Amino acid sequence: MIRGDISNDTPPRIIVIIDVVAETDSKEVRTGFMQKQIKSFVTKLNLAALSHLWNVGNKYGLSIELAAFAESGWDQENLDKMMSTLERRVANPFNYAEIYTDIDDFISILPYRANLKGVVDIRERVARYGSYGIEIDNL
Repeated sequence: MIRGDISNDTPPRIIVIIDVVAETDSKEVRTGFMQKQIKSFVTKLNLAALSHLWNVGNKYGLSIELAAFAESGWDQENLDKMMSTLERRVANPFNYAEIYTDIDDFISILPYRANLKGVVDIRERVARYGSYGIEIDNL
């Protein structure tokens, strides 16, 4: 805000991969004759990680996005259900939830996101994001 005017600046954003905040499971679902599709769903929330993300986002004014991948069986409907569950059960730290086709598609757009400060993922995959990669413990 400059002299009482509302600023058009977008807040810095971090993207959190769903595996950081939830344990997930997947199952095969028949979608037609001889056609199978993988569906993923949440089995348990990581409440400590959710609380930490809420505190960090609130303290530093971050916009936090939740990301999941279609190749892992996620669709927008299931991700929206998770967001609703977070709204009802705990303080939801996420402003947005987005489905990406696969991890390579996701990584290819990272350099073009001007307000992106980092991608939070599990320890085994954090190096894939290069300088954007952050572990939850280092946030």
